[in-house]
Amino acid sequence: MLKLYKKDGERLRYWEAWVHDGALTVHQGIVGETGEDQQLPLPPEEDPDMVIAEAAGPWVDQGYDEPDPAEMTTLIVQYTVEGKGTGHDVEKRVAVEELLTDALGWTGNGEVEGGELQETSLRVYCRVMDAHAGVRTAVEALDAEDLLEGASILLAKDDEEPRAVWPT
Repeated sequence: MLKLYKKDGERLRYWEAWVHDGALTVHQGIVGETGEDQQLPLPPEEDPDMVIAEAAGPWVDQGYDEPDPAEMTTLIVQYTVEGKGTGHDVEKRVAVEELLTDALGWTGNGEVEGGELQETSLRVYCRVMDAHAGVRTAVEALDAEDLLEGASILLAKDDEEPRAVWPT
């Protein structure tokens, strides 16, 4: 998968491409919004990485570039658990990771880095390009799947201590 971004005035645009099941999927839009996607046939003998690189060429020429990790923000979805948690808490963590992988991916805003179950807390860690849009996307996705109750969302830039931003 290749992800490219470009600042366009106040908006941040994304373009990404990946190969799956013999097709090239291209997805583009404004960070925080569900973009448009299309599937293109993948020539049978072509190297998928080369096909992605060729598709990206015109976008790179327009100023799109790979994300700078230093520009991304850590978004944490956190729940309180009893003790070290239960099997149900592990299932919840996996469900939240899968949900946010889809929600952040289809809005071009980042990715889930993983999760952990510690003494008294369950956390899912994400890296996002636009923190405000990431919080909005996470809240909407969690609410739609009845996973919002008991959740809190924290943000951290670089090595700073995470700060709670939701609920306000």
